[in-house]
Formats: sequence, C-alpha cells, structure tokens
Amino acid sequence: MAPRKRTAASRKTSQSNQPSEPAKFGIQHFFERHLSQASASASTQNPKPDPISDPQSSPKSKSESDLSTTDQVPPPDESKVDDGFSEISPEASKRAPPKRFKFSPGMIIKQSQDDGGDVVTWKVSPVNERLRSLASKHLPRTTRVFAEATEMSGSILQSCSETISESPSTFTMSKLKSWLSSKPDLENNDGLKESQSPFRTPPSLPYSSIALKADVNGGAGLVEHQKDLMTLLDQVKDAIVEESGEEMEESDTMACSLNHTFVQENTKNESTLSMNGLPKQKFSNALPNETYLVLEVSEKHKGEESSCGRHPFKILRLLNEQSGTERALYLYDEWFHSPVAPGNTVNVIGEFNDKGKCIVDCTKNLLIVHPDVLISGTRVASSFTCSRRAVLDERLKVSESSISALIGTLLHQVFQEGLITRLPSKHYLEEHAKQILQKNLESLYACGANEKDILSSLIEVIPQMLAWFTSFMEESENSSIDFGQFEEPKVVSVNETIDIEEMAWAPRYGLKGMIDASLNVRIQSSNGVTHERVLPLEFKTGKGTTGRAAAEHAAQVILYTLLMSERYLKNNIDMGLIYYLRTNQTVGIKVQRSDLVGLVMRRNELASEILKASTAQSFPPMLQSATICTGCRHLNACGIYHKANGGNSASSGLGGIFDNLVNHLTPAHCNFLKLWDRLIDLEAQTIQVTKKEIWRPSSRQEKSAGSISSLVLDTRNDFSVESSGKCDRYIYQFVRQKLELDSDDSSMDILEFSFKRGDCVVLSTESGRIAVATGVIKDISRLHVSVSLSRRLRLPGSELSQERELLGQEMWRIDKDEFTSSYGIMRFNLVQLFFQNSRSLHLRKLIVDLQAPRFESGGLLSQDPAISYVRSEMSLNDDQRRSIHRILAARDYALILGMPGTGKTHTMAHAVKALLIRGASVLLTSFTNSAVDNLLLKLKSENIDFIRIGRIEAVHHEIREHCFSGTNAQSLNEIKQRMESVQVVGVTCLAINHPLLTNKKFDVCIMDEAGQITLPVSLGPLMFASKFVLVGDHYQLPPLVQSTEARENGMGISLFWRLSEAHPNAISALQCQYRMCTGIMELSNSLIYGNRLRCGSTQVALAKLDFCTKRSKHPWLNQILDPDKPAIFVNTDKLPALEERENKAVNNPAEAHMVSQAVADLINRGINEEEVGVITPYNSQATLIKQLLISSVEVHTIDRYQGRDKDCVVVSFVRSTSGDSRANSSLLGDWHRINVVLTRAKKKLIMIGSQKTLSRVPLLKLLIEKIDALGGVVHVTKKDIQYLKMLKKCSQTDAC
Repeated sequence: MAPRKRTAASRKTSQSNQPSEPAKFGIQHFFERHLSQASASASTQNPKPDPISDPQSSPKSKSESDLSTTDQVPPPDESKVDDGFSEISPEASKRAPPKRFKFSPGMIIKQSQDDGGDVVTWKVSPVNERLRSLASKHLPRTTRVFAEATEMSGSILQSCSETISESPSTFTMSKLKSWLSSKPDLENNDGLKESQSPFRTPPSLPYSSIALKADVNGGAGLVEHQKDLMTLLDQVKDAIVEESGEEMEESDTMACSLNHTFVQENTKNESTLSMNGLPKQKFSNALPNETYLVLEVSEKHKGEESSCGRHPFKILRLLNEQSGTERALYLYDEWFHSPVAPGNTVNVIGEFNDKGKCIVDCTKNLLIVHPDVLISGTRVASSFTCSRRAVLDERLKVSESSISALIGTLLHQVFQEGLITRLPSKHYLEEHAKQILQKNLESLYACGANEKDILSSLIEVIPQMLAWFTSFMEESENSSIDFGQFEEPKVVSVNETIDIEEMAWAPRYGLKGMIDASLNVRIQSSNGVTHERVLPLEFKTGKGTTGRAAAEHAAQVILYTLLMSERYLKNNIDMGLIYYLRTNQTVGIKVQRSDLVGLVMRRNELASEILKASTAQSFPPMLQSATICTGCRHLNACGIYHKANGGNSASSGLGGIFDNLVNHLTPAHCNFLKLWDRLIDLEAQTIQVTKKEIWRPSSRQEKSAGSISSLVLDTRNDFSVESSGKCDRYIYQFVRQKLELDSDDSSMDILEFSFKRGDCVVLSTESGRIAVATGVIKDISRLHVSVSLSRRLRLPGSELSQERELLGQEMWRIDKDEFTSSYGIMRFNLVQLFFQNSRSLHLRKLIVDLQAPRFESGGLLSQDPAISYVRSEMSLNDDQRRSIHRILAARDYALILGMPGTGKTHTMAHAVKALLIRGASVLLTSFTNSAVDNLLLKLKSENIDFIRIGRIEAVHHEIREHCFSGTNAQSLNEIKQRMESVQVVGVTCLAINHPLLTNKKFDVCIMDEAGQITLPVSLGPLMFASKFVLVGDHYQLPPLVQSTEARENGMGISLFWRLSEAHPNAISALQCQYRMCTGIMELSNSLIYGNRLRCGSTQVALAKLDFCTKRSKHPWLNQILDPDKPAIFVNTDKLPALEERENKAVNNPAEAHMVSQAVADLINRGINEEEVGVITPYNSQATLIKQLLISSVEVHTIDRYQGRDKDCVVVSFVRSTSGDSRANSSLLGDWHRINVVLTRAKKKLIMIGSQKTLSRVPLLKLLIEKIDALGGVVHVTKKDIQYLKMLKKCSQTDAC
C-alpha cells in the first residue's frame, strides 16, 4: 500500500552553488600517509635496518598524491551496478524531488516469555517500548503519535539517486562499480602496487528498501512475522508520510544556517575541541553513555535549490533514549556515507547546541553507529583487506595452533615481565622465559613444538629487549622517537608500567581491546619542554614491519588511544608506541583527525556488516582473489556460506577451488545450515541484550537477575592470594553497602541467587567505570560475594599507594559475563559439519540426512572379553546389560534412554570399563562441569584412570588431581606420555577445542545429559570420535534456550531427540529405577512414561520417611506428613493464597509460609535437612522461601533441580488467581518441567497449589486427579491455617 502523499510544490534546480573542496580525509589518507612515511621512519629509528626493502616506502610524487580522492576510482557504467540498490535514471532523478520518509520506529511484533506470564505474549519491539515509556513525560506530540502506532511494522527508506557532477567530495555509483570490479594487483609482498593504497575502501551507500528489510528495527524475528506485519501495516496507512519538497527546502535552509552557526562558534571557541576534533570533556566522573534512536534519515544532494554549498549531506532526527528529547544531527563530507538507517542506535561524540543540533564533518565530532556492538581494535584494523573475513572472525571461534603464533605469545609475556620488573637482568629474563615455557606446555604439545628450540628462540632476543629497557627506562639518546611528518622527534622515557594485557571496553566508541602495555611516560620536545602522558604500547614480533602490516598496527594503536581515553577518563591520550622486536625499531603514532575519522567510519561499516550477518544471514561479498583466499583460515567456511546463500563459482571468483570445497552440498544441507545458523543468531541476540546492560545499566526496566549492585569492598579484610593451577588468584570480598555499616542488620537484603560458584563475572563501578576487572565467583552467601581475579584489583590510572583507599570508596556492581564466544564455537561446530572430509561426511549422513545407524550383525561373540565382563558383572540389571551390549555393537551411534533413577551413571561407568577391555579410547563429555565430574567420580571409584581437561577452579575437588595443572607435569615428554597412555578423557562440550585435544582422536564419545544439549553444541565433541553414544532423557528438561523465537523454531530440539524420533530402534531404555517409591513413581509413569518404569527392588518400592514419634501442633501438617501417603497435593483454594506480582515477577507469600512450616516440621521430626528439598518454578518465589527458612535446606527452581534427588521434596506451584485467566504459564505448561518435579523425591512428595487454577493446565489437571485417586489431596481452610492473616503485611515487608 502506497503511503499517503502530500501535495508537493514544484522546485527549481539551481546550478550556481558549487560544493566546497573538502580536506583529504578518511582511510584513504590514513594508509597513504603511513605508507609514505615508512622508509623515513625506518631510517630514523632502526639501528638495524630491515633487510627486506619496502617498495611502498618510497615517497610519492605530488601528482600521485593528488589523485587520492578523485582519480583513484575510475567511473564505470552505473547501470551495471546490481547490489540490491534501486536504480533511478538521471533524467528521472532530476524531475523527482528528494524524498524523506518519517519512521514509526520499532513497530515489529515479536513473541516473548515473561517470568509469570502466559505461554506466549505478543509484545512490540524494545524500540517502540522505549518510545512508549517516554511518551507521556518527554516526547513531543509528533513522536508520541509514532510511539502509539504499535501496529506499524517498520519504515522503508528510499535511497536517493540524484545525478551528481564529479567533484573531489562526491562519490558516484559508477565509481563504486569500478572499485568493486577492480582486481587487486599482486606486485609485492603485501599484494599491492607501489602507488596503490593498501586498503582502498569505497564509500558506504545509503541502504535501499531491500537492504533495510532486516535491519530497520535492528531486531530478530522480522522474517518470521512478515505476514503479521503486513496485516498490521494495512491498519496504519497514515503512519508513513511522504514529505513535500517544500519541507525539504526548509530543512536545507536550516542546515545551512546551522553550518554557519557552528563555524562561528568553532572560530570563537577553538579551545573547546581537542586535537582530534572531539569536544573536550570534564572527567571528574565517567563519561555519560547517551545513545540515540534514529527516527528519520533524509538526504540532500547537489543540484537542488539551496543557499548552502556543502553537498551532499544527511540529516538524522534522533531521540535521546535517556531524556526523551529530540536532536538533529547533520552529516557532511565523508560522514554522508555513514551506514545509518531509521531504527538504528547511534552515539554522537560531540556537543549539541542549544537548539539541539550538531554537525559531524571532516573537522569535528564523530558518529558511532551501533555502539553496543563492541568490536576489537585489532579486528577493525585488519578488516580492510577483506571485510568478509572480519565478519567471519567475529562469528566463528576457530581453534588454531601454530609455532610462530605461540612464540609470539611467549615473547609478549617475557617482554611484559621486563616492563613490570623495570630494568631486569639478563639472567632474570632467561629464568622467567623458562617459567613461561613451563606454564605453556599444553600449547607446545598442541603445536608439536620442541621445548629446547622454543626456549632458544626466546633467549636469543632477550638482549634486544634489555637494550629497549635501557633506552626507554633510563634517559638515553637512543630514546628519541619519530611521531610522523607532522611531529618533531621526541625523547620518551617510561615512568611506570601501569598495566599489561589490559582489557578495555569503550561502548562510547563501540570498541574493545586488549592492550599489550599501558604506560605512563615522560615526553620531552626539542625545545626542552617536558610533560607526562598515558599511552598504549604495542609489542610486535612478526615479520610484517612495513607496508600494509605497519599501517594496520598504526590503526590498532590509534583505536587503543580511544579505548584508554574512556578507561582512564583522560582526553589527552592521542599518542602511542609500537615496538618491533624483529627490527629493534620503535615507532611513535600521533593521532591525526583524518586517520581517526577513517578508522571510526570503518568501524561503523564493520558493525553494520556484523549486525546484518546476525539478523539477515547476509555476509559481505567474497574477495575473489585466489592468492589471498587460499591462504585464509576461513576458506572452507567462507565457501560453504557462499554456497548456502545461493552463490556459485563465478560469484566466488575462485572457480574450481570453490567447486572442490562445496560440490558435495545438497539443497537440504544448505537449508539445514541456514536454519541452525539463524537459530544460533537468535539466541545470541538475546544474550547480547543482557550483556549490554553491563555498560548501559540505565536500560534495565527492572531489577536484573544477572546483576548484583550496591556493593562495597569489604575493607575489614584485605584480599587473599590463592595458588590455582599455574598462576595465583586474588580473592576480593564484597558486601552490601549497609552491611559495611552494620553487619547485624537483620533486615538486610539477600544477595541474588541467580549467581553460583564458578560463574564468570564483570566488575564495574556504579560511578561509571565499566569492566574494571573480570573474574570468577569464588563464594556467595546471604552476607557476601567473593570474586577470584587473575590480578590485583586496581582502578585504572590510580596510584598504587592509594589503591585500597580508592577501592573502598567506590560502590561496585557485579554482572554475569555471558560468554558470546560460546556462540562462535556453536557456529563453527555447525559449519564444519559440512566440510569436505571423511569425518564430516560420516556425521553429515547420520545427523543431517538421518541415515539409519548400523549395528554389528549376527550377534555378539561370547569370546569377546568385554561381553564376558558385562555378563559376569553382578551389579548390573538386565536393562543395563542390554544397553552396554547395544553400545558395544554400535558401528555409528547408540542412544541410551536413562529414565529417572535408573542408574545411567552406574551403567556408563561399566560401559567405559567394557570399552577399555576392548582397547578403545573414550571421550566423556557433557554440557556442565558437574555432569562430567559425576561420571568421572564413578570411574574413580572403579579405579579407572582418566584425564580431566578444564579450568581447575570449575572442577570437583576430588577430580583435580587428574588435571594436568594438578599433576604438575614438568616437561613436554611427561604430557605426551600421559596423553598416550591414558585412554579416558573428560571435558565439557564447549571446552573441546582445548590444546591438549588438538589432533586427538577417540574410538568412542559418550555424551551424558544429551537431552539437555543443543544440537550445535553436541556437534563439537562428535568430531573427535569414530562413533558416539548419547545418554539422556528427552522426556525431562530440553536444552535451555532463552530466545522464544529460536525455541519455537526448533532450537530446543536436542540431537538426542532428533535421532530418537528418526530411529527409535537405536534406543536402549533403562526402565528399572532405584529412586522413587511406588506411590511417587506412579505419577510420572502414568502421565509421561506410559507405565514403562518399574521399581528396581522391593526395598525401593516400599520406602517411606522414618519419623520420630513427635507430632505437630497443626493438624494439617500431621495430615500431609503422613508417611503412608507418599504423594500429597495441598489445595489452597479455601485460603487467602492468591499470587502476587511485582513487574514481571510472580510469587505467593501464603504458599511460601506453608512451605516453610512444612520444612520446619520435617526437620523437627528428625529428617536430616540435607534430605529435604524445595522446588518452585519461579526465581522470585525461591528467594522468598529462602528468606523464610531458618535451615539450610536447598531451594531451587525446577531447572536447577535437574539431576538432583531428595528423600522429601516440597513443591510450591505459586500460580493462584481469582478470575478465569489461564494459568498455563510457560513454566507450568511445560510437561518436561512437570516431569522433573515429579521425579526428584524418593519417599515423600508434597505439592502445594491452587487446584482450581492449576486444573486449567491439562497435564496438571490429570496429575491432581491421579493424586486424588490415591487419596492424596488435602484441602486446607482458614480454620486450619489461621496465621495467614499476617501474610499480606509480611509479603510487603519481605518483597522479593
């Protein structure tokens, strides 16, 4: 449906206004200048000249440099451009007025799941939610109308294709076509002509309607809901307004007047801008991270009637998401080509005037597009050769081992130790090199390196390091450094090494990085003036010291200055150093505005490409260079993605090379890859929303379960140091702020229970210092949380002498560090399934094509010693023996259905023993460390030797001696001998790419809890074995998937489920259970398992709680604790026991008090508190119950109780409503979770809930009817429980 169109006035085209000549800018200038300085810099700084001459270091002639902005890109035929952009003829574009489309942002509808809500709730996107929340208070009327139009699916921005005359400031489609069609000339080691800039990049064009379809709202799920969106779009035909040319003229005039105003202001207030053209900031506190929502983008091209001569330019209408105010941003010069569209989030590094307007051009201010996408400086700097490779680097986590990379890493550690020690001796560094080598034996093993050779490589360059330390840590004539043609040489001396391997996040600039060394230096100019600076030092050990490599290194350092500016809250960090060990050359980098602009623009383009890949599975085009592509680590994955997305050998540019990589792929393979790749992206986007709360805490709508705030450092105790594996760990303890003042405060809040030991966390300050440190939860209780760090905690830039005082003054926040790298592992697991090799082919047939598994025919020979062992083992029942026989007979895979309490861990331990008898090697894996360790503990009890791989702090304490860090291997030979002699290795699925497993192959992979592991995670370990065994129960909890859309599209289907449904004959079921008594077993048996479960012995079937003779004073408790009734449902319909809500959280104070009474009575009757457990579906209810319990009884949600069992379990269902609203919440309506609830108790199961409300859920209705038939339903009344009158007051006091 076409938008409603206003009457447009006729417009006249004026040719009188000529655009002004812009200054040279951007990447073009940056790399050209750095390349031209290479030889001069080398001759000045390098005492040992580089033996490899650099053909690009020769100075250019004036005529060559003059061609950098115009003649570099020859104009081709514009009509041949076909990149999805709309094509408009020059004649048509002259007649048509420019168009500007208003955007009603965020009107995409998607599904979400609330804690206490219904199964599916329809909600508008976060963009529109933010608008609506601000509308009543802040927004002007026009924007308020947009916010209310919730049915709108989005807006399409029409790209403007005016005919533009050639000028140095203008790029045309024809030039772009020429750039795209040009082939790289490979005439030197860098693949470049001498006169060619190494990273020539075209301008980013405005997105067309096609390109915007998946990016308008920046959210996931757009494609899935297109039908709904189109239906809703018909209802809001007036929401999109095509504005007339008169309004464009008005905005153009405003832009011109704004430009003149800014010129005048800048003339008067030049001191307000830094050297980089950025506004100087006051850093008394952290920089505000204000982001803006782009509401509208309009363009102005040359040739249109206007009094302004600066063309083309863009006008962005922005909404400040914090204050709700609107702003106008004008993009001139190269910024016109910024990849920004309505619905994007941007950050403006600059100040708006009193009219709410700001200009970004080649002289001042910066625009950061998608600032929440933090990209490493290294990634940005290396993206100019091939942006597709950079996107794949961001998306795939590939395990690589090479000797050269390892030596570089070790040299970094030696050099950094010298920086910290300050003027170390040669002997000291040599001894430290040996220690470093000792700590990296696993990496040496992965590379197949020789210890002596690596140590020799380290020691032979120590004299060069010592010479550098002498030159720059003591005043020396050799410490003069050239900072480029715009700066005179300066004498630099290092005052202090502030930090090494410093992690820095700068969401203000959309950057992150790991800085080799942060230094405080004294700089002396030729006139004798000295000043101190904080700056980054990059240490380079590779061969690339000139040409393209040097330009990339300089770009990296420039971006690190931005990172350090935000981390250290300083605005004068505009210099950096690079030390090339190979040539013993130290290069100074002085940040120039033109360099910075080009790099930030490249960062914006890369962020847009990364988002486009994650939301639309659309990648940048292939490089089409056989020379470069064949040496790329992503060659296989790149080709497979290209094939899956409709590419062919012609479009790849690789011809037969491409065909050899992908000719085995079928359409079904491509569809499988695209589906699962998209599901991974949907899940990753959900985690990214949570992670950005670390640097944007103001975006939280309510209390976040992944964050603990208002903490202070416990200054009563200093930090402690623990030796953990190969390095020391520093333990810091934090408490709530009020606990520091009064530790006896009985009304103190309980720390959030969503955290647990071993969780990776990020430490930030409430004052705005982001990611001060990262660590692991060491311990957590109601009173404190202890965090283990790899180094001492220190505020960036603080004096060591004031460390403790400054740390104690800060208020801290601890956030969960959700590892986005796990999604990179999942994507790589998925794409390598389609590689052209024998193992991938075998798995592809079984998993994608669902080829039936093969088993040994003709029966198993009795002469097989493994079979003899299984038959003679008296501790095994018939089901367990059959399952082990199935494993031994499998040629491809076997599936073991381990129903609750059937002894699958016991079975797997004996299966491993049988496999070892055959001489097979076994890989044991699962998703969690606890699942792996439970199986290994059973092997340990059977005296089976094994190796445990993983973080030692996450490993069970009884297993740690089987880790290499626990065995203290002293040499590479010891590691080799142990890896070759031990046949069993235990590791989690996501740690499968550990160096010790490089090139390691196993005969069998056994995966425990396979029903709870997503398919992409499962694929990793399977690549290491010839056949596999999946052990699980897909009738219990499925894989944890946080994205509703991903879950509904199949990500919750595990590999175990997929194969079980396809080939039921491959399943061997364990049906004889040893956990539940008969009365409890009958519940899940009749509702879930089709009466296949049976008790393993009479003792198990008749088990019941053994109480003392003491009885309760409450009759209702005596009734529900009757040991002869193992399953009880307590109906609360006759009580004032309705659920309560706070934001999205739901709880039930009445049920919580009933649970606490039941637990207290159980303990009073002699039941050990360790044998009592409490289960509830909701975190908020778990928190409330924990507040009421005096004992240390375990209280967890259903998900946390998977794999646990107790003699007695008390369940609080929570949901209880007075009306007819449905109670089938996403949690109670999930029969997998209900099955977990029913199968945790051994002797007594007490369930508390509203029969009326819960009976609206079909499965729960059947459950209650079953319990009623067994005589287990107890109806309690106000007469039975009189104290519930006080609960309303208590619930308000103890709000959770």
